Order: sequence, then structure tokens, then C-alpha cells
Amino acid sequence: MIGMPEVSDYKELATAKGTIDALISFGGGFLINQLFGDYWGVFSELGIPILLADNVVSLTHKNTSRISQAPVERGSFTSYNKVSDPANITLQLTKSTGGATGRGIFLAQLEALQKTTLKFYVITPEYVYKNYNIRDIDQSRSAEDGATLLKVNLHLEEIREVTPEYSNSPMNPEHSKTVDTGEAQIQ
Repeated sequence: MIGMPEVSDYKELATAKGTIDALISFGGGFLINQLFGDYWGVFSELGIPILLADNVVSLTHKNTSRISQAPVERGSFTSYNKVSDPANITLQLTKSTGGATGRGIFLAQLEALQKTTLKFYVITPEYVYKNYNIRDIDQSRSAEDGATLLKVNLHLEEIREVTPEYSNSPMNPEHSKTVDTGEAQIQ
């Protein structure tokens, strides 16, 4: 059909690591929803709840990519090399229970976690977002909500670990050969 991509263009989709990770995250969210119900929160890599907030008010997930572009003749351009940026999550939590001590412990815990390089899972009833670190924290209180209600926004960023590979030999041995560039001048 005209305008329809060929199926061969989607070969990499079936084998892409991102596809497998997405299916695992969906399956994890589904399993947690079946066992515990609609559960939200920030958890350690071992599944232990990290922040004991009263409520999760909102979650915003942003996952972007960049496509390199270069100008070509007569005003056209070419696009190549799609690169995925780290995903970002903004999670708004509230805390009002536990009195001044409970709220103080919650704030101290947030500050301590923000300074670490630990990775966390953000769990929702539908999906598990893996390997995020707390980048920023902002909080607010207002007279309309009551002075004892803390509203905290956690800004988390995806962490992607890679394993470097080192080699003592060049990738292609032909690239390291001496090449005759012509006649040399006599000194």
C-alpha cells in the first residue's frame, strides 16, 4: 500500500532492549496492582517503600528523543541518528500526618535521598518506572490548604548505566598500518 511502511522496517522493534524493558515494567505494574491494589510510590530497588507520604497527588512522565538533522541542497534536510534523552518524572506528594515530628522526618528524609546516587523505582498501578534518581525537590505550603499540609514535588531523572569495553588492539588492524603518502623531499 502507498504510504504504509514495510514490515521489515520494524525488525528492530521486536528485538529492541527498550521493548523488553517496557514489557517487564508493564508486567511488574500489573502484578503489583493484582496483589496490592492501586499502589503508588517511590521504592528502593528491593521493593521497599522509601517515602511514606500521605498521598501521591500527581505524576508527570516525560520521555523525549532527539533526531540529528543537517541541511542539504536546495533548502531540504536530512535526518539521522535518533538519540533517546533520559526520561524525567515529576511526582507530587503530600504529607500532613505525624505532627511536626513526622513532617520534619519526611523533609529530612527527602533531603538525604536527594543527595545520594541511589536509584529508585516509581510504582504506579499500571507501570513501574525503573532506575530513577532524585534530581530536585521543591515544596510549598499555603494558607488555603492549611499550614500543616506539605506539598512536595520530586523531580526524578532516569539513570542509564553502561559497561565500558576496553581493548589494547585497534578495532581494525588495517587502520594502524603506515601509508606511503608520496615522495619525501631530501633534507
